[in-house]
Formats: sequence, structure tokens, C-alpha cells
Amino acid sequence: MPSVDLHDSQGEPSILVGVDGSEDGLRAVRYAATAAKVTHGTLRMVHAVDDAVLAGAWGVVYDPTILQSAGEQANEQALTVVDEVGLPRDRVHAEVVLGNASAILTRLSEESSLLVVGRRSVSGLERMFVGSTSVSVAGAAHCPVVVISAASNPELTGAKGVIAVGVDSTFASMATLEWACEEAVNRDVRLEILHISQPVPTGLFGRDRSSAETRKEQVEAARTGVDAMVAPMTKKFPDLRMDVQVGYGNPVDVLVDCSERVDLLILGVQKPNSVGGVVRGVLAHASAPLCLVK
Repeated sequence: MPSVDLHDSQGEPSILVGVDGSEDGLRAVRYAATAAKVTHGTLRMVHAVDDAVLAGAWGVVYDPTILQSAGEQANEQALTVVDEVGLPRDRVHAEVVLGNASAILTRLSEESSLLVVGRRSVSGLERMFVGSTSVSVAGAAHCPVVVISAASNPELTGAKGVIAVGVDSTFASMATLEWACEEAVNRDVRLEILHISQPVPTGLFGRDRSSAETRKEQVEAARTGVDAMVAPMTKKFPDLRMDVQVGYGNPVDVLVDCSERVDLLILGVQKPNSVGGVVRGVLAHASAPLCLVK
């Protein structure tokens, strides 16, 4: 599987971020601006004005110039965050685009090395659905996507000195692992590599009836697969500090717990245009920014 291309056609990392004027959006801008600064890349800030809202409820038709002005104000507010980060203005491009936010960000992700979006904070049953823009973009984007929330991820990232990546025990996770290794090297932090073997439900009510011996064998087999996948990464990144953890349990629970002690949690999205149940569960409850890599 080919490695993930982290640069634009000029060889510079190109970071794309969605701007919507919310606290979550500003959190995303801060993260994206920091990433652009660290990687000596460029930042593209995009505020999308959904043309569907131009014809509002009760026959009200909104003036597109008003929405354009609101988008420009949102970008100006975002630029103050960029200035606080210290990213030079000549490496920043801000624009207001007419169209559906998910569709626009997905299209522009083809030209980007990283896309950052904010996740609006919700509670209760709403957590099951996370957020239409973040989920749809995460499944369809052509580059890695970082999802961050002002409420769930309030602290500045980078203080903990560790990032984590969840992998399966096959080489399908190789691109995700390689991206995580490169990110850890760029940040000069330790990388935790996690694999969680899931219980195999059996019986009428789908309970896990496997024996302790069966679970042990399952974990040992997974460890063999993970070690084979990690081996070439240790050669490619000889100075990277890596810890490999292979366990047994509910992947969502383990990964959510892990998110409390890391600066970034990285997961793979294997199927095109699809965000599975594990990723959705982690996305809804993670305490750290979540990066999704295809």
C-alpha cells in the first residue's frame, strides 16, 4: 500500500481548515495554524455558505451578500487566532465559498495534505450522531482528517508528548501506521501503537463465551501480525520511540480511555466513504483530537 502524501505540488504541506465562526471552528483553526507553522506549510481557511439556506423557511430569501459578509467576518476572527499562533499572513489564504460545507471541504481535500474540522459539542443521544459535517468529511476526504472540539479537547495539544494510533493486525493498517510514525517524528514525541482484539459474540444474546485460553491465543496471534507490521517502521524511523500494546476488549472503550492521555489519536478508515461503528464511537467520546487516515 502506498504511503500517504503529506505535501502539495510545490512540496510544501498544505493544511485545509473549515471556518464557521463557532468556538469549535476556532479550535480547529488554532490546531491547523499550529500544524502549518510546525511543518513550514501553508494554511487555507475556507468558510462555506450553504446555498440551500439562501431560500429560507416561510419563503424568506436571504441576500447572498449578507452571508458573504458574515463569512468574511468569520475568517477575520479566525485570522486573529492565526496571528496568536504566530503563522505569517503570507502563508495563509482565507476565502468564502458558496456551497455545501462537506462537499466543498471534500473537494478541496484533494489538494491538501491535512484537513482540520471542528466537531460541535453535543450530549446525550446526540452523541450517537456526532455531527453531519465532521462524519461526512471524515468518510469522503482525500487526505487525513483531524476532528477537534473546543469542549472535549479544551487544552492546547502537545503538552503530553505522546500520540497514539489504533491498528488492526493486518497490513491494511500500514498506511495509517506510517502516517502516525511521520507525525510522531515531526512532533518529536513518543508513539503508542494499539491493537485491541474484539470479543467474538456467540450464543442467543451475542455474549462473549470464549475461554481464557482462546482469548490468549487470539491476542498472541494478533501480536504476531502487529509486530510484523511494525518491524519495517522501526527500520524506517530508527529514532522514533514506539510502544506496542496488544490487548483484548471493547475497542471503543479502550481507545476512548487512551484519548485521555495523548495529544492525538489516529485511526484508519479502510472503506471508501465509510466511517464504521468503532470510529463513530470514538469520534463521539474522544478526549483528544482524532485523526482519520485512509
